[in-house]
Amino acid sequence: MKMPKIKSTSPTGWWIAALLVKNPSGDNSAYWNNHRLVRASQWREAFRRAVQMGENDAREGDKAFGAGHEFVGVTDLVPIHDKFEDGAEILFEEYDGADNDPSKPPIDVFTEAELAEIYES
Repeated sequence: MKMPKIKSTSPTGWWIAALLVKNPSGDNSAYWNNHRLVRASQWREAFRRAVQMGENDAREGDKAFGAGHEFVGVTDLVPIHDKFEDGAEILFEEYDGADNDPSKPPIDVFTEAELAEIYES
């Protein structure tokens, strides 16, 4: 898969790394794609730290699960461009609309009532 070209540095020193983890027990989901904050100025350092986090979590466990899960790899690595504050953009996705009806959004959006069902039930 060809990825779009992204700057090799993060102006804030922070990255979002997505770590794919396999759940060997099969409970709940077979895989999780966990998004973690990584502090690093360059992409290579961020990648290496993300791999280290994933391997360490598999070996020792993390806040969400115990040890014994399999770290598969890094599925995404994106620099954070805005400083942390209310309303800061930390992640974005681009949609070209080629496969969609241009009069409709390319992804679903939530209403407040739908989110209430998710978070309050």
